This record gives sequence, C-alpha cells and structure tokens, in this order.
Amino acid sequence: MNPKVVSLPVQRDECALLKAQVKGVAKDSLVIDTGAGIINACTAFSCLVAPAVDDTVLVSLVDNNYFILAVLARPAVQDMTLTFPASVKMQVADGQLDLVASQDINLLSAAKTTMLSDSLHMASASMDINTGKLTATTQVIESHSTEIKLYTGMLSTVAKQITQKTGILVRWVESVETLNIGNLIQNVRHNYTSHSDQAVITAKQDMRIDGERIHMG
Repeated sequence: MNPKVVSLPVQRDECALLKAQVKGVAKDSLVIDTGAGIINACTAFSCLVAPAVDDTVLVSLVDNNYFILAVLARPAVQDMTLTFPASVKMQVADGQLDLVASQDINLLSAAKTTMLSDSLHMASASMDINTGKLTATTQVIESHSTEIKLYTGMLSTVAKQITQKTGILVRWVESVETLNIGNLIQNVRHNYTSHSDQAVITAKQDMRIDGERIHMG
C-alpha cells in the first residue's frame, strides 16, 4: 500500500535585514532612511537602547513591517538610554550584581522604593537626607561621631531610662525650664553654686538644710 502524500502550502513572510539612519523620533514610531526612501519603523521588543536622531540602526523587514533591532553606531555623544515597555526584573540566580560608575548614580522612583537585605553597608564622605517624614524602627542604635548638631523646632523624647555621661555639659534655656519629677536626687562631688535674681523654695512638709557650716545673709 502506497501512502498518498499531500503537500501543504507554507506561507513565507518576506524577511530582510537593512541598515538605516534615524531621522526622527516620536512616541510610538521612528522615521528612518533606508537609502531607498523615508519610512516609519517601530523599535523591537528586545532593543533596549533607545534610538536617537542620526543613529545608524539595524532594521528587520518582516511582511512590510520595519523593526529596529539594534543601534549600530552613534556619531555624536555616546550616551545611551535603556527603555523598557513594561516592568523589569533583574535576577542573578548564582552570583552578585555590581553597579559601577565613574561618576554619579541616580535612583529615581515615582512611587515606592524598597531595599531588602540581610546586611546593608553604606559608606560615603558626605551624606544628605531630605525627607518629609522619617520613621525608624530598630532594636539597637550605636553611633560614633566627632560632632553632632541638631536644629529643630520641637524635640520630644520618650524613654524608660536615659543615661548621660559627659565631661562638660552646658545647657542654655532662653525662656522657661519646667521639670516634673517624682523624686530628685543630686550628688555633687565638689561645689554646688546657684545664682538667681529671686529664688523660692517651698515644701509641704519638712525642709532640711544640713552642713558643717551654713552662711546666710
């Protein structure tokens, strides 16, 4: 028995590679010069470098559609812009990712920026932080600094315990200082001196002044 083989027609799309020059850049299309004429072309999905005017590009012609596959040469400045039509994820399955620049690195986000890491290290000669609101949640903060300056309109500190140790403490209050304390204990190893225009000390019960010598008047 001889099988009957029937050949199926195969539709072959016209496909060719061309070299062209970019003459104009629009939002959804580009104007290129193939040498044979001026036509409109689209950027291929895999072409990440955004074409610019006067670029020499590699164009694929498929069924009367022109797609720019790559930028071959740029006559003037060699700066480039990587464009992505949708969300992008960079994944390194085994290894590390390094971003190295001889000049600036700028991270710009119109919404939220999230950084997650087991250990985060930041080192710089100078750091500036400008934010409308800063919220920090941590277990332990340890700071080593030569000099700290704080300028603020209002400062509120709520703590279960505060311990301070310093060589010299200078506090300057322009208007009024108010202390609401359950118990106040002061241990002064040397001299205790207080100067004021007027002084008032009141006690609801006992008041005791004890010393080897007491001078009044």
